[in-house]
Amino acid sequence: MRFQFGVLLAVTVLAVLSVAPVYAGQDAVTYYEDVLPILQENCQSCHRPAGKNITGVVAPMSLMTFQETRPWARAIASKVEAHEMPPWYASAPVGVFDNERRLTDQEVETIVAWVDAGAPGGDRAQAPAPRVFPEEANGGWTLGTPDFVVSMEPFLVGDDVYDVQPSFSVAIPDEFIPEEGLWVRGWEGRAGTNGDRVHHMCSSVQAPGSEILNDEEAQAEDEGAAADRGGSLGCIAAGTEGRVLPDGWGLFIERGSSVRFGMHYNKEAGPDTAFSNAAEMGFFISTEPVKYAFKNDSIGNRGFMVPSHRENYRVGAARMFDKDTYIVNWWPHAHLRAVASRYTATYPDGTEELLLDVPSYDQNWQETYWYQEPKLLPKGTVVDVSFWYDNTSERGLRRGFDADLAVGHAARTNDEMALGFLGYAEEVEPTATNQSQN
Repeated sequence: MRFQFGVLLAVTVLAVLSVAPVYAGQDAVTYYEDVLPILQENCQSCHRPAGKNITGVVAPMSLMTFQETRPWARAIASKVEAHEMPPWYASAPVGVFDNERRLTDQEVETIVAWVDAGAPGGDRAQAPAPRVFPEEANGGWTLGTPDFVVSMEPFLVGDDVYDVQPSFSVAIPDEFIPEEGLWVRGWEGRAGTNGDRVHHMCSSVQAPGSEILNDEEAQAEDEGAAADRGGSLGCIAAGTEGRVLPDGWGLFIERGSSVRFGMHYNKEAGPDTAFSNAAEMGFFISTEPVKYAFKNDSIGNRGFMVPSHRENYRVGAARMFDKDTYIVNWWPHAHLRAVASRYTATYPDGTEELLLDVPSYDQNWQETYWYQEPKLLPKGTVVDVSFWYDNTSERGLRRGFDADLAVGHAARTNDEMALGFLGYAEEVEPTATNQSQN
């Protein structure tokens, strides 16, 4: 009987231990000491009060304080365990992109253990100092105070507007650009007043004497249809973060150039829905010699048609690079029906490499994938870009489109695109302008 009692006691103890919460190697997990540092590092850049994000509300709730975070504890644990948060839609490659958002296994375990323990606050004195965001000290700019800013005039989006995509060309004042022109190392777009009501904004630098385009032509160029007309500055939308170029990279701006703002306003039409918007673009001048002239372009397909009621429909495009090319980023872009995207390289020796795999593409979070170090694609490399679409009624009900329609390339949200954007450079010879900026 003693033996049976001992066995029973041992089994009972093991059972209790098996269901006791594991606290990531700690005796106790609390919000202030353990969880808040994780949120500051990985979550708060988006989960802030409305109006403090890049284009207004990016995340659905603020996680800046314990009082704000505690009601969402179980939802947070669920999302991080499923690796749905922080948002990072690329499955591969891992560890090569500078802006990759992933929690470590230990960070996930810490959050789950905190929730299992009842999500205690703990000792406030153990909390790290509140995170200070760059824009709070730089007039709203995330990259610092720009060297000069170009702003569009306020535009009224009327009550009757549902979807409109106007384009505005604004001359860069000569006082900002010397006679010989200049190189900029970075730029940052801000949607401006009522920015949370801007769907997205695409911009470019137009050289002096560039052809003035109508809105439809300008939108097509902003979406990558004619990148050789001017220096594309890319687009900002939900998920976009300001960036500066790598050391030795720059974008050249001639005196007399203009900035074009390609705006997209999408809202419900009706009384008292009108608003005014004035976007702006801030530039950061390079003070170092520039070896690589940055360009934006796309590997795209503009002649496709996604059939109605088709699931997992693929559209592809490809390009061969005729020079050694350095890639700094990829940005897959499509609309509501797109569900996945992939970039692959075939090198001159026949070997293949997966450059980017996005198995869960989401138009509502358009990530630009920035390399930690520019990636060399040797002359003769072929890059294939694929997109997959779901034009079924089920997805149409969730995303708000009509699956009875076959759709092709066009600018409206309810149309489609298959554009594999890339930021790249070819090596350039130093110029007098470059040397003068030492």
